[in-house]
Amino acid sequence: MKKTFVLMTALAISCATVKAQKASFGIKAGAQQNTISMKQEGDGEWNRYLSSGAGFHVGGLADISLTKNISVQPALLFNSKSALLNSEVSFKLYALDVPVNFLYKTGGFFLGLGPNLSYGLSAKIATGENDQDLYKKQPVGEGDEEKTILKRFEVGANVTMGYQFKNNLLISTNYTQGLSNLSNIEGELGKMRTRQIGISVGYMLGK
Repeated sequence: MKKTFVLMTALAISCATVKAQKASFGIKAGAQQNTISMKQEGDGEWNRYLSSGAGFHVGGLADISLTKNISVQPALLFNSKSALLNSEVSFKLYALDVPVNFLYKTGGFFLGLGPNLSYGLSAKIATGENDQDLYKKQPVGEGDEEKTILKRFEVGANVTMGYQFKNNLLISTNYTQGLSNLSNIEGELGKMRTRQIGISVGYMLGK
């Protein structure tokens, strides 16, 4: 499913590029509220735990016009998804995100949605004494099998809206929801997903 999702996204970008009337490029950065949700099964019931924290994102984007009012806008962002579980435990997550939004524009305003592909660069859990690398393979169960606690790749969905001024400055807000389970060892972390609500400022170049 993940491979199909990635291939569909790549195909959509390729088709948009071929049909593009005009393309521009820009930079953006912003702050966000991160949430990491975990579900663990115990005594036949699922228990849900939430951790939250502040983060940031920064990177570049392209805007590829398809028609007067419609464009596709892929971006490459360095994303801090860290969150605090409690006063003693925190998650330190850093990733490269590739949101691909299909936008409808009118009078400077824009509204869009699309997939978000995320690749984890670093993932650690801090307990106050030391940090455990969640991407480091370790023995699992009674056998000799070794696994990472978290998966690096996450598939999600993104919704965005904002306004672009005549001087090429833009401001936007976005909601990104992880759809795939990040946990690679369900017995320890159960099911784990991320989400972010953020605000960004940016500038489009050469437009």
